[in-house]
Amino acid sequence: MLMKTNQVYAVLFVLCLSVVISNAFPKNLAWNGGPSRLKCEHGSTFWMNNEPHLKDNVIAIKALMYMDDIYLLTPRMKHGVLSTVWLILREQRVELEPYPDLRSHNIGDCSAIQNAVDFYLDNLGNLWVLDTGIIDTLESPRCTCPPKVTVISILLGKITKRIDISVLAEPNSLLQNIVVEYGHVGKIFIYISDASRGAVLVYEVSSETGWAVIACAPSVGLQIAMIKRAPAHNILIIVILHQQGLFELDTSALRRRNSISPIRVYGDHTKAVLLLGSDAHHIYLRHVECSDVLSWDTRHAYNSSRLANIHSAGPRLTPTSVAAHPLRPILLVLDSNYADTVNGHLPTYHKISFIEQ
Repeated sequence: MLMKTNQVYAVLFVLCLSVVISNAFPKNLAWNGGPSRLKCEHGSTFWMNNEPHLKDNVIAIKALMYMDDIYLLTPRMKHGVLSTVWLILREQRVELEPYPDLRSHNIGDCSAIQNAVDFYLDNLGNLWVLDTGIIDTLESPRCTCPPKVTVISILLGKITKRIDISVLAEPNSLLQNIVVEYGHVGKIFIYISDASRGAVLVYEVSSETGWAVIACAPSVGLQIAMIKRAPAHNILIIVILHQQGLFELDTSALRRRNSISPIRVYGDHTKAVLLLGSDAHHIYLRHVECSDVLSWDTRHAYNSSRLANIHSAGPRLTPTSVAAHPLRPILLVLDSNYADTVNGHLPTYHKISFIEQ
């Protein structure tokens, strides 16, 4: 009798969880440009040096979830972008709120985020934001502050740490991705891709020291993502733009400043790919010439013809990021027509799709 009761409770729990998931996440969210909601509308031009906020110039390239909240990354590719990290407000329509607040994105204030090009969510609810310090990158690039990593505690809703990485960067550095790893003895390592040098920058937080590890030849694009090989064994997957195959680099080698870092290559005779995200043992990617989102279970051999197709973006849309919910079997996929609008004057159409795993 007790066993039957437990089975009933288990079924009810699964049903309740399904209801919670379906209620919390609609099938998709869609919006144009950057519809914002500000707590102090008249103060927006002050934080942008008297430059008005141009919603049509807001282009989202990455989205991720924590609990039921969704956070967006919108680099300052064009002028008039109020913030580069946002919280999505979902009521009757999508609105964006600067995160953690408007002051944290003040142009010219080097304690604020100037241009977030990537962010990473750790298991403790911290957003690690990679800030290049160079704004208006598609129009007239200008450096307003040195590059840094800003840590935002989602639980506290505020910035908790700023890390100056200017000593690791060079004047022509092309910083693109950030990954954070917690070591065995409490050490925290930050990995940042620098395409201009073909390098992975390594920074150990507690000792405030860092170094560069050359992984490949210089390129215009160098993407990294972290996966697990074992409970205490992590790997960086590296993709070089316009080059066939994926590369694997053991993080234990990266953490040793003067060690030789052997690189393993997968699919060096297959189609070129772009990284969209990762989750434990899975890499999410797409072929350069196609907009379908593919999933690779890294516990199995890489074969471009056997990747699982998990999402089709739709006409004129391109997926730019895939993120997994930390606690629920849900993937969040961000699609947009940014390729059509990046050189135009129309607002970018964005769509977020929720996929149950």
